[in-house]
Amino acid sequence: MATRNKIYTIVEGHGEANQPSAAEKPAIVVLINRLLRKLQCQTLFVPEKIPPFRLTYSQFFHGEKFENAIRFHLKYPDCAALLVLLDMDDDCPKAKAFNLIARIRSVGTLPFSVAVVCAKREYEAWFLASLESIHPEHRYPNEPEALRDAKGWLKKQFGYRQIRNQSAYTAKLDIELAQTRSRSFRRLCHAIEEIVMSAEYGQCIVTPTFE
Repeated sequence: MATRNKIYTIVEGHGEANQPSAAEKPAIVVLINRLLRKLQCQTLFVPEKIPPFRLTYSQFFHGEKFENAIRFHLKYPDCAALLVLLDMDDDCPKAKAFNLIARIRSVGTLPFSVAVVCAKREYEAWFLASLESIHPEHRYPNEPEALRDAKGWLKKQFGYRQIRNQSAYTAKLDIELAQTRSRSFRRLCHAIEEIVMSAEYGQCIVTPTFE
């Protein structure tokens, strides 16, 4: 029997899912690996050869593609946890997370944990929260999660391109700064902590809870 020691992902963004080059990993893989190292976790890993599963925003909330994506991962006997990450843009993270959690539970008992993280506005807001670690001598002067279209702002200021630059930016992002300045990034960090803890105790959880 395979050991359940892998964290698989379902994501919405092209940058999170796609490799910028053959030598680089997708941004979500870079980020999870960094957070696991920060937690000194040596028992969970991101799959090396299986890319993140990507859905469009509409597919997360219309039809059964999201439920089918959850079921798809039942075929992996090494799946310890599934991280679901998507950008909210103008929607409410709590309301949308509640929707997804209810639908995960409707799939039935799962042999792995599932953690949902809804990035306030978008993944790139986390770059704004720690901008000086990515572009020295630059600090974003406002609330990073208040800006609509952080991608566009980064493109205008630094020529940012989502698929080309997201992994490299993620590798430079200061985790402590992003935690301090971004509530949704703190949620991501907590979700990874929950995954690590549940695996340590041999539990399967669905998070966040709304009790």
